[in-house]
Amino acid sequence: MGNMVTIVSRIQMNLHARVTRRWVAAVFTAAASALVAASAAADPQRDTSAEGRLAFEVATVKLAAADAVRNRMMPPSPNRLYIPSMTLTALIYTAYGDGGFNTSMRVTGGPDWIDTTAFAVEGVAAGEATPRQLRLMLQTLLEERFALKIRNVSETADIPMDDVLALVVDRSDGTLGPKVKKWDGTCPPVMPVLYLQAPRRPLQKIKDKFVVGAASEADDPALPYCPTGYRAGGMRLDGATMFTVAEMLSLPPARALLGTITQDRTGLTDRYTMELDYPFPAAPAAPPEFAGPSLSTAVQEQWGLRLVPSKGRLEVIVVESAQRPTGN
Repeated sequence: MGNMVTIVSRIQMNLHARVTRRWVAAVFTAAASALVAASAAADPQRDTSAEGRLAFEVATVKLAAADAVRNRMMPPSPNRLYIPSMTLTALIYTAYGDGGFNTSMRVTGGPDWIDTTAFAVEGVAAGEATPRQLRLMLQTLLEERFALKIRNVSETADIPMDDVLALVVDRSDGTLGPKVKKWDGTCPPVMPVLYLQAPRRPLQKIKDKFVVGAASEADDPALPYCPTGYRAGGMRLDGATMFTVAEMLSLPPARALLGTITQDRTGLTDRYTMELDYPFPAAPAAPPEFAGPSLSTAVQEQWGLRLVPSKGRLEVIVVESAQRPTGN
C-alpha cells in the first residue's frame, strides 16, 4: 500500500508540471501513430519474440541526429516503422496510446533524460502490419531495448477521477446538427489547409491514384479516414468517429476555452463529416475577439451535441524504470 500512496503522490505533484509539457509534446507526435501502415494486413503478424508477443523482425535504436525531423514517423513501406527523432516519453505515448492524440492519457515518472534525449528508431516487420500491430511491436521494442518497466494505475481506486466534459447527443430524437452528415466514404480531391491535424488512416495507392481503402475490423476508431484538424475560422472532421471529435475538442485551441479535456459519451459509432465555424484564438490563452456564442453553444447549435460537466478516468502510466538503450 505504501508504494501505491507514493505513486499517487508523484502523479498529483507532477501532473501540472512534467506531464503537461509531455502532453504538449505528445500532441505533435500523435500523427505518427496513424502513418505506420499503408493498409490493413490480411493476415496477422507472426509472433517473433520469446514471450510470444508481436515484435519487429529487425530493429535499430540510436541517438537521433541533431537536425532530424522531430516527433514524426516516416514509413516508406507498410512493414517498416521509421522514427527519426523522439524522446522516450513520446515513444511511450506512441506505443501505448490509442493511436489518436492520447488526450486522456498521462505519462509520469522515470529519469529526467526520457524527456530530453531523442532517439532514432527503425523497425522492420515480417509482413504488412496494421497501425495497432506496429504499436504492439514498438511496445516490445521499448521494453527490450530500454529495459522499460511501466505500471498502468488507471483502474486503481486510489487514483481520483478527473473533471472532464462529456460529449453527448443533445436532442432526444438523436438528430444531429446542420453541420454534421454521415461520411460518404470519400475524401476531398484537394486536401484542405489544416493545422493540428489528427492522425488518419493512410490512403491506398491504386495505379496512379490514392483512394480510401475499404473499412476493416483492424481500423482504429481513433483514426479518421480523411484530413481532420483545425482550419482558419473553425474545425473540420472527415471520416471521423465521435472519439476523434472529443479529442479535437481536447486540444489547446478548444481546451483553453472549455477548461478541460472532453471525452466521448455519445454512444455513436458511425463516421461523420463535420464542420464547425468558430474563431479559435491564435494563442490558446487569448480569448476570442468576437461577441458571438461560446464554443459549447456553437457545438450545440452546429453539431447537435452537448458538453456536460462530468467525471472521467484518465489512463495514467507510471514509468517505474528505464535505461538508455542497449546496442543493436
